[in-house]
Amino acid sequence: LGTDIVLPCRVSPAMNVESMELRWFRSEFSEAVYVYKDGMEQAGEQLVDFKGRAELVKDYITEGRVAVRIYGLRISDNGIYKCFFQKGSDSEEATLELKVIGLGSGPRVFMVGPEDKGIRLTCTGKGWFPQPEVQWTDARGEKIPSLSEDENQDDDGLFQIEASLIVRDSSKTEVSCSMKNPFFGQEQVETISIPESFFPRTSPWKGAFAGTLLLLGIFLGAVVFLAWKERQGKKRVQEVQKEKEKESEAKELLKKELDRRKQLYQQDWRKAKLYADWRKEQFKEVAVTLDP
Repeated sequence: LGTDIVLPCRVSPAMNVESMELRWFRSEFSEAVYVYKDGMEQAGEQLVDFKGRAELVKDYITEGRVAVRIYGLRISDNGIYKCFFQKGSDSEEATLELKVIGLGSGPRVFMVGPEDKGIRLTCTGKGWFPQPEVQWTDARGEKIPSLSEDENQDDDGLFQIEASLIVRDSSKTEVSCSMKNPFFGQEQVETISIPESFFPRTSPWKGAFAGTLLLLGIFLGAVVFLAWKERQGKKRVQEVQKEKEKESEAKELLKKELDRRKQLYQQDWRKAKLYADWRKEQFKEVAVTLDP
């Protein structure tokens, strides 16, 4: 990005191409980057973006080898180009691909501060093209996934990146952030050291307090269980006592009923006996003398 590039082209077999029409264009024939015809440049057919930025390199034009040099590469220059040779009804065409890369500034790693039981880090970079691959690693080279990644493009089409990470493991006191161009693998890395004292710590008394709470919870649970068992036992004893009382009451009622019936029976028996005695008295045997 920002440098000059040469797009070469040649005919086979080798021949002098000074009298030919030479054209470099984008996807459409009319999108001319540079046109050479009748032994001179045809600037009228050239795209505005390439006016003053493209020139013909014709050192070996008599051997069929030519090139177009483009000055000050831009993001918009990225893509497919075609070169075209024509003489009369004969023509040849070739395709070239131009990959524009921008190795921006960064990465820059910053320690934001404590967050969510760890330390928040951010890794920023700008001026990249295409969008770079961002990767966090620890001191052993093990990859650490990003918490978030945000990217946007400026007016020139260059990418600005910001990746975030929360380090919770206090053993990871050295963390690196790398940004790599996906086309050619150029990579830039920055490493940051995190003092172990920066990590949130759990005070010893908190651990002891938590242990005490656990034991207290177990003790209270046991007390509640025993109290429940005791209540259940008392409840059962009360139920048995009530059953015995009901049984005793039933027996008492039965006894009273039997006594009542016995009294009635005895009363009826006495009445019957008195009546029998009365009858016996009324029909007492009397001596009768007949007078002949």
